[in-house]
Amino acid sequence: INEVLKNLGITEPTGKDKGKIMKELMPRVKGRADGAMVNRLVGEALK
Repeated sequence: INEVLKNLGITEPTGKDKGKIMKELMPRVKGRADGAMVNRLVGEALK
């Protein structure tokens, strides 16, 4: 998640950035991680 934030140039992520982060992250973890789990982890990282 931190690598994606860095690649997107997001220094202080907010809930509004969640869609951008998920869009970038999901292709990287496809077949290796459950989407719901990734969504939960991204949500926790944004708190």
